[in-house]
Amino acid sequence: MQFTTTIKHSVLMASMCLGLGACGGSDKHTPASQPEPVKKAEVVQPESNTLDYQALIDQLVSDEVPGILLYVRTPEHEFTGAAGIADLEQHSPMDVNSSFHIASSGKIFTALLASMLHEDGMLDLDNTLDTWLPDTLLEQIQYSDQITLRQLLNHSSGIYNYSDKNTYVEDKLANPALPVTNESLTQYALNNPGYFKPGASVHYSNTNYTLAGMILDKVLGYHNAIEIRNRIITPLSLDATFAIGYEQDQGELTPGYDYIDGEFMNVGPLFSTIWSNATPVASSVADLALFTRSLFKNSDFASESLQGLLRGNDSLVREDDNTQYALGMMKHTYSNAIVYEHSGGNHGYSTQNAYIESHDTSIVLFLNCGFSSEECVNAEYGLFELLLTELTKAPAVES
Repeated sequence: MQFTTTIKHSVLMASMCLGLGACGGSDKHTPASQPEPVKKAEVVQPESNTLDYQALIDQLVSDEVPGILLYVRTPEHEFTGAAGIADLEQHSPMDVNSSFHIASSGKIFTALLASMLHEDGMLDLDNTLDTWLPDTLLEQIQYSDQITLRQLLNHSSGIYNYSDKNTYVEDKLANPALPVTNESLTQYALNNPGYFKPGASVHYSNTNYTLAGMILDKVLGYHNAIEIRNRIITPLSLDATFAIGYEQDQGELTPGYDYIDGEFMNVGPLFSTIWSNATPVASSVADLALFTRSLFKNSDFASESLQGLLRGNDSLVREDDNTQYALGMMKHTYSNAIVYEHSGGNHGYSTQNAYIESHDTSIVLFLNCGFSSEECVNAEYGLFELLLTELTKAPAVES
């Protein structure tokens, strides 16, 4: 369907997080304690009208899809399940409370913090970048004098995406201990032409969020991950959520696997020295679902005006007939449903995070494998599309 085709293209072509090498497959990897692998990532729908969520994830575990976590919440039921292996070296099973690198699904944390600071009068989303960032940087970004913070957050800035080239990946692999920051990632985007004039269209760019993070640090006067914890993680009691590359003492990252130079390996340790507001947090499936639903249903956490900043008309830009970009998430029309989502992927972790507003339904899906594996990508999107199709068949709920 158009919706899942669109977001699949976004992950594969825009590289929604720091990729760690584009490598070929290998048939040498066979973990000793792994269940009998499914040879192809094919999602088989159960014959009954009731989805067996556990069976759906169990069938997808294979050599290239070590483990899966799934959370589904509807007005009628709630499911949290795990399948497969979390750590191939320790042969430890996947745990539903595990923290995964959620890659670009974390952009909403950055967008929310910016919107909160706007609400508090600490910044204005419609001010241009020169309000905060130095001329020495901005003179290397086309149209920077016209670009606003809001346009960064809804990808209508036209700024070149540093992920379009693989140089930053090669540099990280050559020096795994090299610290990676918003500033260092932004350097890879400089002196490249913009995709269009600001506000003229929409184009996904990780650079938008590294620049937004630099602005947040400038406004606050300290690392914005501190305020992500103070304003978001702590108030919602997101106990399995922490800032990647900044709060390593706050949680343990579940291993993530992909092919690096032909070897199927755990890339998790590489992320310990990477901080970016394009990919700011690790989380659990339950935490991420609670956080996302709170943006719609918890007015004590997200006021009506704050919700309007995130996804009101002033923040929406249209990509096509079915898709609009809001701040930190996308709004899709899917059958009879309104779906807000943001996927995330890198070479090691794959995430789908969706809230079906019209049906008050949450879907969060994690896989500890990355997008250089076709089987991993097929498993992720095959299951996600099946869940969307089945969970939107019910009538919409009254708001």
